[in-house]
Amino acid sequence: MSDVLEILVFDVGQGQCIFFYPRSNPEYGMFVDCASGQEYEPIDFLIQHGFIFHDGNKYILNNLTITNYDHDHFSGLPKIRQKAHIKTVNLASNVSSNELKNIKPEITDALNHVCFLKDTYTATVVNHNPPYVKHIYSLSQNELGLTNIETNHLSQLVFISYGGSKICICGDLEDSPSWEKMLLKPEVQAHLRQTNVFVASHHGHENGYHEAIFNHCTNPDCVIISDKDIMYDTQDGMASKYSKHVPYGVSLNNSYPPRKVLTTRSDGHLQISFDLSGNRVYRGFIIN
Repeated sequence: MSDVLEILVFDVGQGQCIFFYPRSNPEYGMFVDCASGQEYEPIDFLIQHGFIFHDGNKYILNNLTITNYDHDHFSGLPKIRQKAHIKTVNLASNVSSNELKNIKPEITDALNHVCFLKDTYTATVVNHNPPYVKHIYSLSQNELGLTNIETNHLSQLVFISYGGSKICICGDLEDSPSWEKMLLKPEVQAHLRQTNVFVASHHGHENGYHEAIFNHCTNPDCVIISDKDIMYDTQDGMASKYSKHVPYGVSLNNSYPPRKVLTTRSDGHLQISFDLSGNRVYRGFIIN
């Protein structure tokens, strides 16, 4: 079917890279986060397999949304800008380019690309009508009341809807105070009640888990964790903790029994299909 939104969750170790490809409107392809893989670049895979729109002169990426200003959310940006023209961006305005450069231990090429986008893509976007609907929320430094800038707490919370299905991508929001403050927003509560796919905050680590989320997100199909192999206590047991909030689970690659939590470290690259009838299909894919 052509009227399908394909969501590709790449295995990039402890990082995040998710690509949205509306088959009937390929010109609206979008990254939410763009970390690099250890031995590959997601942008190369997407170009090779025809997921990046080409207008006859150049490859076009309609939108780049970055949820968190840590490198494991944008390390692939230099390669993307080398290969494709980015038309629009959604970058949190709650921290400036100068503040980012002051708090980072190293000013890398990838960080320079992020700061260039922040300082350059400032015009209002017109005639932008993607087939999916995107809502983004973030907290200001004043709302958080922190004495130091902490990029995890300043993460963007992203909801993307298509055909009656909704995915929630949480960046690196942490248990306290950012989740507590975020859940005070009635709009966030409403979106969580409609969420079918919940991408765990902070790569599924313990400090990204906040139980009150699931007072609102009460019926997800599954939770997705984008993370590397378990190396720290903060990772251990988190899949089990999230699974208690999933009523039924999903069939991955038509397998049985249903899975309540999918992880890139165990399941590799994941592809989720949303169609206009509200159906959702979950499967894996391989990068050779």
